Amino acid sequence: MPTAAPRLVVHPPDHRGWRRVRCEGQSLGTAYRISDIAVFLAATGMENAEDFDLTDPALVEWRGGGPDYWTPPAP
Repeated sequence: MPTAAPRLVVHPPDHRGWRRVRCEGQSLGTAYRISDIAVFLAATGMENAEDFDLTDPALVEWRGGGPDYWTPPAP
């Protein structure tokens, strides 16, 4: 039986535009750009992490803006 893909949560950008990333409740780090997420997944041992579909809502919950939103909130 294949293992289910991890469930990611990408939190809203902070005051610098950086986003916290969690996988199955565990912190993976703070992403400065979308490509950082593939690096985090690869560090967990995921094969082909660069091919992980970050636009699939069944796999990724984007909070405070989707994968193209890295702007800090307005003051």
